[in-house]
Amino acid sequence: MTDSPPECDGEANGTTTGPDGDDCPEFTLDVRRLATRLPDYAVSILDADGRVATWNESVRALTGYEEAEVVGRHYRIFFPSEERTTGRPTQILERARTEGRVEDEGWRCRSDGSRYRAREVIVPVRENEIADSGAFNPDATSRGADESAGDVVAYASFLQDRTDEYERERTLREKKTFAESIFEAQPDVVYAFDAEGNFLEWNDRVLEVTGYTASELDEMGPTEFVVPEHRERIAEAIQQILEEAGYVSVEADLLTKDGCRIPYEFNTSRISDDTGSVLGFTGVGRDITGRKARERELERLERLNATIRTIDEAMVTAETRDEIESAIVETFADAAAYRFAAIGRVDRAVTSDRQLWEPQVWDGIDASAVETVLPSFVEPADESLESALETESIRCYHGLRESDVDDWRRDARERDYGAVAVVPITASGRTYGLLVVGAAESAAFTDREREVLQEFGGTIGHAINAMAVRRLLYQDTVVELEFESTDRRDIYVDCSARLDCRLTIDHVLPLTDEQFVHYVTVAGADPDRVRSVVADYDVVEELRAVDTDGDESHWEVVVAGPTITGLLADYGARVRSRVADRGVSTTVVQTSPDVEIRDLVDAVTAAYPETEFVSKRSVERPVETGGDFRRRVAEELTEKQQTALEVAFYGGYFEWPTRSSDAGEIADRLGIARQTFHQHLRVAQAKLLTAYFEGGNGPLRGE
Repeated sequence: MTDSPPECDGEANGTTTGPDGDDCPEFTLDVRRLATRLPDYAVSILDADGRVATWNESVRALTGYEEAEVVGRHYRIFFPSEERTTGRPTQILERARTEGRVEDEGWRCRSDGSRYRAREVIVPVRENEIADSGAFNPDATSRGADESAGDVVAYASFLQDRTDEYERERTLREKKTFAESIFEAQPDVVYAFDAEGNFLEWNDRVLEVTGYTASELDEMGPTEFVVPEHRERIAEAIQQILEEAGYVSVEADLLTKDGCRIPYEFNTSRISDDTGSVLGFTGVGRDITGRKARERELERLERLNATIRTIDEAMVTAETRDEIESAIVETFADAAAYRFAAIGRVDRAVTSDRQLWEPQVWDGIDASAVETVLPSFVEPADESLESALETESIRCYHGLRESDVDDWRRDARERDYGAVAVVPITASGRTYGLLVVGAAESAAFTDREREVLQEFGGTIGHAINAMAVRRLLYQDTVVELEFESTDRRDIYVDCSARLDCRLTIDHVLPLTDEQFVHYVTVAGADPDRVRSVVADYDVVEELRAVDTDGDESHWEVVVAGPTITGLLADYGARVRSRVADRGVSTTVVQTSPDVEIRDLVDAVTAAYPETEFVSKRSVERPVETGGDFRRRVAEELTEKQQTALEVAFYGGYFEWPTRSSDAGEIADRLGIARQTFHQHLRVAQAKLLTAYFEGGNGPLRGE
């Protein structure tokens, strides 16, 4: 404090002066001898009015005042200004007079205005006690106000400097408060036990999580908070902390008062004193439910991927759709993570807008459940909910053992499955069927698993589609379908009508699932007019004139978007011939006998309503051996063309990246001009390729 202490009445001299100028009695008490007896205290004697009468040297050392500055002045000089204002010094003296002894702790001021923390004992001195220095013991208990000893004529003040001790205590209090705030602010459970396993401390989170009361916790040991099968694990961890390691991390299921299990990770360390003696242990318990769920999800995802890899290998070698579907359901049913699988195909009833699911093959589940239980997953009872067939998106059902639906709950418990996924089997916008999988865990089929299964459904669909295309290429018997259309949604129908011409699709080459190259012959239309009309079609990305031959022009058209060609490709079918003549098109399509013809016809007529299905017939394709093909090509080649091909082939002309012979060397060997060799070679190659692509049988067979 920097404020000046208030002036006391009277002057400081050898004797003290009362408020009315009367001299205070001189004390025969030897303060120095008293100070010797009480070396831990700064001793001062106050008169009955609280003015300093005398003191020992310790007071000067403690306060910084000289004796002449203080003697005769009121005791309040040692107090901060705010306490002088409230009258606290006078209150302390009054308590000492009435109670016989007062112990006080608070701030006091030095002569330079600084403060120190003091412990002060005030003892009243009565007339009959002046000679008894033994009566002034600051550590004695209160004697009470003994009025028989006479009036109070003085007060003995015993001061101790507790500043350092107070600061240490304050620091400890702050640290304790800080630690307690952290203790309580922890979202995890925090605990401390002594070496005998008695609870020392816990935060409120322990009460919230376990459901026990504080009195119940007091009676519990550390192993009682976990499930019985994990108690030995916890006991071993505690022993390890106390005897071997200073820190241990262990996982166990916490058991709440109402019997719930919660996976926890306990990180615990030893409590030791300065000598290294083990006092107990403390730690933090963290709820790892989320982490465990993520770990289980990753495990399920890995098992799912492993199952799919096994199925992928089987699909590579499968020769029929039935083999693909059987491999899928058998592999899922054999996997430990799954209980059953079933695949059904789509039946699009002509008289209904809804697609019906017809179970085809299953494993791990009996036919009665396939017919009675699985349809309720495929077709939700609530008609406001869309099925997986309608959305072409996976649908999942969880927690079936506790389901509110009686049939689901009963069947799930009987067959021990907890979740079901309904996966659409699709490719290029077409749904081939549904895969239904039952998993053991109730939490199976989380977001990442659903993504994998959705993609897997597409993989199955593409495999089925590719198999249909492959069978179409190699089967001896195919189905030919003929359509006639006046639907102007078809660009070739519209274009032929606008140009009043005849368009023939010579060949279709797929670039992607959505993009095709069409090679088209236009008869009876000016090329410039063709360019002008075709420019109006958004689906045409590129148009290039290949050549012009009289009244006919040949074009390369790159088409991207919905076309009848793309629609047919989705069903594994291909266009055999297609002509659009002045607004009327005739299309002949070849497809495998395995393809659902009704589905294909419905798809075409739905996309192009002004289209009529004209006919269906089975066509036997002649088997041509490699020898037949060579003989047919040889009949088309002249001797010079045959020679040019043979010398070029065997002479290394077609080697890449470095030819063994160039055109000039081969021409010299044949004794002809270089240009003549190129002419023979190009004509021979054209005949060879024509025989391959237009010979009616595609790739060579029989060798």
